[in-house]
Amino acid sequence: MLKVKLDDTDRKIIRILQQEGRITNNELASRIGLTTTPTFERVRSLEKKGVITGYSASINREAVDMGFSAFVTVTLSIHQLKLMEEFTQAVMELPEIMACYNTTGEGDFLLHVVARDVKHYEHIMRNKLATLPDVQKLHTSIVLNTIKEENNVPVYVKDQ
Repeated sequence: MLKVKLDDTDRKIIRILQQEGRITNNELASRIGLTTTPTFERVRSLEKKGVITGYSASINREAVDMGFSAFVTVTLSIHQLKLMEEFTQAVMELPEIMACYNTTGEGDFLLHVVARDVKHYEHIMRNKLATLPDVQKLHTSIVLNTIKEENNVPVYVKDQ
């Protein structure tokens, strides 16, 4: 497991970049109280250490006609390492799967799947999810309303 020693300045950088990924280095430096060169070096160091893994835009799924959302519990029939690797590789290739978690409990995996609508989801389920390697059972929970959805990780600075 990756664990990196971070000071409060690193944590401030992370908090700001999670909220404002397009902030300029000058503005970031001003907000954390450093000059631009050490700020740039700290950001690069956080990237190299794997703390910052990338930059992206947050997209409104409804605006791009992918507003339907479901969580799918997947139970595998046989728990052989080779078959599990085939399953996870196949999952990685499906763009409609937003997230995949290997879990304990009722199923083996939990998938977050998006689609245009229920008809499109049915197509994805029948033609993609049901054909994944080693799938014994799929259980779908359709999202009726999203109450909270965060992508930002809580990063605490001392005294918080």
